[in-house]
Amino acid sequence: MKFEVVESAGEWIVRREGEEIARFAGQDEALSHVADRLREADPAEGASLAMRYQRRA
Repeated sequence: MKFEVVESAGEWIVRREGEEIARFAGQDEALSHVADRLREADPAEGASLAMRYQRRA
């Protein structure tokens, strides 16, 4: 199971296997959502998490 949390235009987008599953106003909420999904996951399946931040000027 591959999760990605992406900062974009002031929102935090959570994707699983490349598909958007949720949007949050804050990073903490997005990471909490991923943590909840990982608790529900089958440990034998394995998991990864990537973070991408919006470029700063």
